[in-house]
Amino acid sequence: MEQQTNPAVEGNAFQPPKPSLFGMIMNPGEQFDRIRQKPKVLVGFLLVTLFLLAGTFLSLANSPEITGELTSELGMTAEEAAMFGTVMGVVGIVAGGIGSIIVLIIMAAITLAIAKMTGSAVKFKQILSMTIYIAFVTSIGTLLNGLIAFLVKEENYINPYTSLNSIVGAEGGLGGLLMTFEVFTIWGTILTAIGLQRVAGLSKAAAWTIAIVFFVIGAVLAAAGGVLEGIFPAA
Repeated sequence: MEQQTNPAVEGNAFQPPKPSLFGMIMNPGEQFDRIRQKPKVLVGFLLVTLFLLAGTFLSLANSPEITGELTSELGMTAEEAAMFGTVMGVVGIVAGGIGSIIVLIIMAAITLAIAKMTGSAVKFKQILSMTIYIAFVTSIGTLLNGLIAFLVKEENYINPYTSLNSIVGAEGGLGGLLMTFEVFTIWGTILTAIGLQRVAGLSKAAAWTIAIVFFVIGAVLAAAGGVLEGIFPAA
């Protein structure tokens, strides 16, 4: 008797579900499990880049340089200023898109190197996918803060509205430090710890240590940037 097979079942064998970017908001653990089995990169890259660019544009949309209020100071006519703004906008979009991709790849490479030091067998595509999906959540913060800045017509947007410094209003090194205590940045740190456990198979202690070290490094760099801005203020 000839053995019968079910093409539908056979075709779907060993096909784990794809991770969902928006699923990172409500059920990140499940998405990390899916990333481990079936890492995805392209769509996440595109959405993260889009959110970051849109958020940055919105946050700067009311600045004098964009609105043309510095036209007389720059010695440009209104037409020249408009052309200048268009060119700089295109350059900014291209540079920002390329830059965000490079940063994500570098972050994934660093994370992979650290994970390998702990004996993890995780692969680069899995770590890159994890990094992108975490960045999707933090990029929502960039978009949200940019939208708020645009709606309230903020001309000199500096402090994210979702950061502690939006309440304190500190400047210099302290201001830079407090800006890192931001809702989406902290959320990203928590997701990093969870992702390292679920995707890279690290222990809970190792995963949280690495995530916190990343956060501390970011805080130190932000504080240093604030100090330098105080020493060398923009003209």
